[in-house]
Amino acid sequence: MNLTLQAVRRLAKTPAMHALLDSVDRDLRQATDLLEELKSLNRRETYRLQRLDLVHEVKQLVEQLRIVPRSPIFIDFTEGNDKLVVAGDLSRLRRVWQNIIRNAMDAAETGKKEERPRLMITVKRTGKFARLQFRDNAGGIPRQRLVRVFEPFFTTKGEKNRGLGLFIARKIMSEHHGKIRVVSRKPFTRVTLDLPLHAAATRSTPERTAP
Repeated sequence: MNLTLQAVRRLAKTPAMHALLDSVDRDLRQATDLLEELKSLNRRETYRLQRLDLVHEVKQLVEQLRIVPRSPIFIDFTEGNDKLVVAGDLSRLRRVWQNIIRNAMDAAETGKKEERPRLMITVKRTGKFARLQFRDNAGGIPRQRLVRVFEPFFTTKGEKNRGLGLFIARKIMSEHHGKIRVVSRKPFTRVTLDLPLHAAATRSTPERTAP
């Protein structure tokens, strides 16, 4: 479907047609995201652990996002000097990263901003953990809502969002023996992910079933 949409986009001649295709693209991405989130709620979902170069995998995702047409947010990626290897299920960890990034993009699309919002992604080593941090200036989360961000179906975006993103992110991080924290002070929001480095994480069996 994405290839068909790209082909049609090349044939579009007017701003109105491009706007319509942008709307279709957003609807398709939201439908796909919702399907993946509902699948992630399956308590018996099996996942496979493998050695992952965290810096490489995050960098690949960032490069893919940077080519999204008319992205509402500028993405900046900073890596440390260490090679950080973790044990994880790549598709499920990418779901965590995508959910966090999508939240920042959704926030960037709402309200008027004096400058283009930025999302700063950093990866570094912290003791026996690999730390992946997402920091944006897209508006922040009010304190009374911040305490509920991990609740299922809680959302600040109305019909635009189903409120499953951070709930699922915490579930996946728990499966990987990791942690997720959210701190916000207007207009900044910081999401921190800590994953055990490979030597600690491989205590798990190669294939597991989510609890």
